Amino acid sequence: MEFWRFIFGNDHPVEIEIGPGTGTFIARAAQAWPLVNFFGLEQSRGRARRLQSAIENRNIRNALVVNADAACVLTTMIPAASVAAYHIYFPDPWWKRRHHRRRLFTPAFAAALGRTLVPGGRVYIATDVDEVLQLALYALESCGTFVCDEHARSPRLGLTAFERKGIARGAAIQDATFVRNGSSLPHTSSAAPITPAESPSAFRRIGVRSSSLNT
Repeated sequence: MEFWRFIFGNDHPVEIEIGPGTGTFIARAAQAWPLVNFFGLEQSRGRARRLQSAIENRNIRNALVVNADAACVLTTMIPAASVAAYHIYFPDPWWKRRHHRRRLFTPAFAAALGRTLVPGGRVYIATDVDEVLQLALYALESCGTFVCDEHARSPRLGLTAFERKGIARGAAIQDATFVRNGSSLPHTSSAAPITPAESPSAFRRIGVRSSSLNT
C-alpha cells in the first residue's frame, strides 16, 4: 500500500492505536513485533509530542505518533482496506452532556473502522466504563460489518496508565474484540478521497470480557 509505504518505508502490516496516551501499549507492541508498523493518533498535542520523542529516543523505528483527530483521519485520509487492526484502550467517556458529541463511538466512526480495515481485521477495545462499552457494542454491531469474537482478548503486554487507575478504584476492566467480515466496503462519504501522495504530508508530525487484570 503506497500510503503506508510512504510513511514507514516498507510494506509491513499496519495497526493503529487511537489515543495512545503515555504510550504504554504502542511502545511495547512495536518492540515486541518489529515486523508490524504501529501508528498512533493522539488528540493531545503535548502527549503526542512527548510520546513520539520517547519513541525516537528508544530508537523504535516501526512506530509513529501524530497529533490528530482520529475520526477525521479515519474518514478522510486512511485508505480503504489498509489497516490490520485498531487498538482503542480506555477512551475518554466525556461524561458531561454537552460533551457527548465528542464521544468516539458513533455510527460514522464504526463505518470508518469497517472501511479502513482489511477483511478479517480486528478492533480491540478495553474500558472500565460500562457506558463506553455499550456505545461501542451498539455502534459496531449496528454497522453490519463486524462480528464479535467473544473468545479473543487484546494483545496488551501490560497495564496501561488508565487501566492501573481503574483497577486501583476497583473498576472491572472490560475487553471486547470485533472482527471485520466480508469483502465489501461500507460507503461512508461522497467526498473525493485524498490521494496517497497528498495524505501523508497532511499529517502534523511530532518529531517524525470483564476482569480485573493484574499482569
